[in-house]
Amino acid sequence: TEMSIYIHIPFCQQLCAFCEYARIACPDEMMQKNYLNGVNQDILSFMDKHEGLVTLRGFDIGGGTPTALSEKNFDILMDIYDQTIAKCRSSVDFESSIEGTFNTLSIDKIRRMVTSGIKRLSLGVQSTSRDVLNNANRQSARINEMQYWMNTAWDSGVDKINLDLMYGLQGQNESTIAADLLAIEVLKPQQVTLYELRTNMISLKEIPDKTELYTQYSSYYKGLISLGYLARFGQNTFSLNTSDFGVSSYLRSRMHQGVPYKGFGISAQSMSPEGISYNVGKSRATVKQAISGSSFGEEFTYFLPPKELSSKYIAIAAYSGSFSLQRVSELLKIDAEEYFRDELDYCIGAGLLHVEGGRVFITECGFKYYGAVFSLFYA
Repeated sequence: TEMSIYIHIPFCQQLCAFCEYARIACPDEMMQKNYLNGVNQDILSFMDKHEGLVTLRGFDIGGGTPTALSEKNFDILMDIYDQTIAKCRSSVDFESSIEGTFNTLSIDKIRRMVTSGIKRLSLGVQSTSRDVLNNANRQSARINEMQYWMNTAWDSGVDKINLDLMYGLQGQNESTIAADLLAIEVLKPQQVTLYELRTNMISLKEIPDKTELYTQYSSYYKGLISLGYLARFGQNTFSLNTSDFGVSSYLRSRMHQGVPYKGFGISAQSMSPEGISYNVGKSRATVKQAISGSSFGEEFTYFLPPKELSSKYIAIAAYSGSFSLQRVSELLKIDAEEYFRDELDYCIGAGLLHVEGGRVFITECGFKYYGAVFSLFYA
């Protein structure tokens, strides 16, 4: 009865070299509209089966770049959001969110999202260095442009703005990181998310080694903490608010409590108490073909036994540098602390993890090897 919803908009003005998600260059208005109509039909079909039964914990719209839609099609997207919300109850901590980029915003789009009740806006920056972004085939925005659109969003009623940064990109160094931190100091977003360039971003030939990635994360972490942002070491989300963990309620419920979620649109992932699924278009080779369809239903479905389901939750939760022992126990249907006694004893004794308040947290030492540490708790 409790779940979150995600809508995937696969359209971008430019295709970044590092992006691993299903996306294509923004098509004409008619193709955008046809895609949205297909998403809408899938949502209507789902809600017809579950209307009145669902309490929404979160609702995120991502991509791609949702704000890359034309003005008319962005209105259609917000209509879809409004109609879906009207069929559900919402939890007390419900907070919807939408992704965008500075070069695709408009005053009308911002005002429309606020009218629909979406008051968290997540904007991709990745780096403030023009050279770094050019290497990644990404456009850059000047600080004064960023400040203008952020002030416009706040003045229009947006409550929270998150800025995404990345580390491990080609050309990044201490100087570019210092420039990024200076920009954060000037812009003062309520939240910052820090993404590592990962080895599964297979289109890139050169990826820094783990020591360099750890050093870059440490520089960002120390800088953000000195600016008043809150996070534990090893966490990739930073916030000026003590209670929101730097994310929307969709991600809070997904990462911290393992709440089920349903994804709509091509390649979107869903997770239930029985397993996970991926919608059509998961393969990059099928994106162009998939968006021309009239429906984007589940193509790959995996029914997972308890141990594998708990592994999936831990993999998701690891983004926050921790996982809940209670949630793992619920998924395993046995006591997680006893089940993982050897792993916990080893990691705690080696200073790689510590347990606090029913959660397992990665330590500063453990974060050097976070992939190996968290993998100890997979099936």
